[in-house]
Amino acid sequence: MIIDLPEGKEPIGYVWGEMVPGIGPAAATFAMAVYEHATLGLREFEAARLRVAQINGCLFCLDWRTDRDGTKVEEGFEAAVADWRATDAFDERTRLAAEYAERYALDHHGLDDE
Repeated sequence: MIIDLPEGKEPIGYVWGEMVPGIGPAAATFAMAVYEHATLGLREFEAARLRVAQINGCLFCLDWRTDRDGTKVEEGFEAAVADWRATDAFDERTRLAAEYAERYALDHHGLDDE
């Protein structure tokens, strides 16, 4: 979606605060429910979340880093997610999370039990 941003307005603040005023609190509540109840470790969770954001081109999502108990993923993690097939920065679970997220984002109807 492309929106016309009035001069001098910050994009996220404008969309969440003026265009659709209720979306910010609703999105925050949804996100917190997901973060609080996730069974994935931080690296797997962030690999999946960032891979979907990369595919969808969501600048807000790409800029965000999940913070669990004061811990965030390291600098360069986003680049490793983009190169999930070849990076040696990931263990098997993190690579699998990135792969699943990519497959889900590109063709969620085509997912099977394998």
